[in-house]
Amino acid sequence: MKLKDAGVVWTHPNVCTPLEQVRVEFEWTGLTGQEVHLEVSDANHKVYLEKVFHSEQNKAETTIAAGGAPGVHHIRVWATGPDGQAYVRHGGFRMHTETTLRTSGGEIDQLLNMVAEAIRQTIDTTLIDGKPITHLKHGDNTRQNLAYPLYAYAGYRYFTSDMKSAFEALFSYQYPDGSLPDHIYGDDYPCPITTRRLRSCMADMEFGAVMTVYKGWEAHGDDAWVAGLMPQIEAAMEHTMTDPMKFDVKHGVVKRTHTLDEWDIQFSPTGPGGDEVTQNSVFVMMQGDTSGMYDACRALATLYTALNNEDRANHWRMMRDHIGKIGNDLFWDGVKYVHHIHLDPFDHGDFDESEQLAMSNAFAINRGFADHEKSVSIIKEYLRRWEETGDRFPWWSLQPGYPDELGYFKGQDKWKRGQGNYANGGLFPTVGGELCLGAFRHGLEDVAMRLLRDYHEVIKRDNGSIFTWYTLEGDAVISAPHNQTNYDSWGLFPWAQSLIEGLAGVRSEGKCFQNVSCSPRWPATDNDEAFVVAHFPASDSYFSYNYRLSEKQIAMTFAGTGKQAQFRLLLPDGKNCTDVMLDGDSVPYTNEKVEQSRYIVFEAPIKGVRSLTCQFE
Repeated sequence: MKLKDAGVVWTHPNVCTPLEQVRVEFEWTGLTGQEVHLEVSDANHKVYLEKVFHSEQNKAETTIAAGGAPGVHHIRVWATGPDGQAYVRHGGFRMHTETTLRTSGGEIDQLLNMVAEAIRQTIDTTLIDGKPITHLKHGDNTRQNLAYPLYAYAGYRYFTSDMKSAFEALFSYQYPDGSLPDHIYGDDYPCPITTRRLRSCMADMEFGAVMTVYKGWEAHGDDAWVAGLMPQIEAAMEHTMTDPMKFDVKHGVVKRTHTLDEWDIQFSPTGPGGDEVTQNSVFVMMQGDTSGMYDACRALATLYTALNNEDRANHWRMMRDHIGKIGNDLFWDGVKYVHHIHLDPFDHGDFDESEQLAMSNAFAINRGFADHEKSVSIIKEYLRRWEETGDRFPWWSLQPGYPDELGYFKGQDKWKRGQGNYANGGLFPTVGGELCLGAFRHGLEDVAMRLLRDYHEVIKRDNGSIFTWYTLEGDAVISAPHNQTNYDSWGLFPWAQSLIEGLAGVRSEGKCFQNVSCSPRWPATDNDEAFVVAHFPASDSYFSYNYRLSEKQIAMTFAGTGKQAQFRLLLPDGKNCTDVMLDGDSVPYTNEKVEQSRYIVFEAPIKGVRSLTCQFE
């Protein structure tokens, strides 16, 4: 029997992306103009589209938009045959999903593609006790060191599926007292005199690991895996809050040796202090540790809620609020957070350390430690100093760094820690990325776009590479030639977040895009059309939308694997919303003003492919 006599279903294309238009053809000699019924189900066999259309002689054709779970989608069509019975045929296509930005202008597309490729080239595999562990290569660490820092996983999760093995390796090397190493070297590490695991003077490893376990869980959503790790996570947090070398009982916050912000570079009035805590170490309370603890407590509360343990969730919520109040009372000076507060005497002479703008200010914004008013104040202080100094970018590790005449970094220093260099005042892309993301979130979209454009120029100039730090003139520097890499994950992940979560505005609220915040900020750009996919390969979950801005409306279609989306649509300047429609029906909305930006806020269930319009005048 020929195909047209038996009946066949074709799709064009047969591999597509979310929301892509797929033409479905049903060829059958039994078609004579009668109704044809179409049913489409996703890779989880969940029906997301039902449709009735009419045939022509020997064929029927319609177009659908792909939605639902990624993978092979199944088509079922039927029509009444000459015998009066339903005649059923089947077909299908595959929906492929990956994190994507496509815009009418194209520059944003290029930037995300460059960042994504650079992130992929930081990914490495190292054998730990014979087991392959996927991790990230950092610019000034050896290829074999996987433990510190893990912060880059917040951006890394959009481009890789393994969000577990590095944490499994890390916690397998946990010390008996609950502390964690900040260096774990692979089996092929060439130095025989270095132990395979090390702990330096850094104070943030334990709560930093918690923060990034949470970011990984948002991507993979494996509750059972997290539950199995919780006893070790709790032990790590207990260690931080009880160890006299890491916690100041009097003030109730984390303490550390006198370092350059969050770096493992301690020093004393007599010079460099080495990498480890010693009897000569002097201690401070540092805002970045406090905001990090705040964020870790918030993450633990969310994880325990997902695990249906409200007692522990409430405990960590109370700890979050407690630490947030103490920390903001201690460190906020009315404009910014001070670098740190001395617990031991340390005379800086005529240098006013309280005026330093430390990089942890940028981190405090996106950790939620700084409220909206404080976040805006911090960003504006960066802008003020940017204009005042004339430095190429406002990406400072410290501004200003400690002056050379104080003698803290004496002699030949391969890491270049003189004032304005490396962690003593050099420019770090990771700081700029955090500022950019914070500016998007706090109604300073024009600032965020300026930062994005500058970053784009740097990554284009250097052939797609991003390095750990740059001079005040904006030139890349290699401080560790023996460990050099062209792709530094520190300088990539917050920019990936700025593009996906900031500009495109898609953020998973909890795990696997089950609940999504969608805040498209395209009116802040020159683009009037955009296609966006935010995808977590670890769970193959995603949220996607098409966006079109015209003189009188924003029109969108959207789809995803989740349940609910909260939309916050940025209006063009001077426009007022008159109506919001979802699939043709008006829905309630509220107006929200963030600085001078106007947003329209409403919620919508995610079900198949949906359309919305925001009318304005």
